[in-house]
Amino acid sequence: MATNPPLAARRSALCPDHPTSDLVAQVHNYSRAVIEAELRRLARRAPSLRPDDLEVIDEALEELVESLILARLRNAPQATAPQLRHLFGTPMEDRDAFQ
Repeated sequence: MATNPPLAARRSALCPDHPTSDLVAQVHNYSRAVIEAELRRLARRAPSLRPDDLEVIDEALEELVESLILARLRNAPQATAPQLRHLFGTPMEDRDAFQ
């Protein structure tokens, strides 16, 4: 049976000078906060779930965020950085970008 490589092994590292580098970290941190909040809510609503069950769900959600959002942000052309910051950035960053 084929298995996927570990999540960390599939992440391409960005140069710290890459315009989306901080954005990827911000989106990752925000997505982790959302996942953790939803896991807490799920654990309250379904107390029969074991910690191992929640870990599997956590890994699946992390994989979705990685493949659907973070990997694409990392691989985005540098020229799209301002648009990506507008799309994924915080309201304060958006306001500062237009002043």
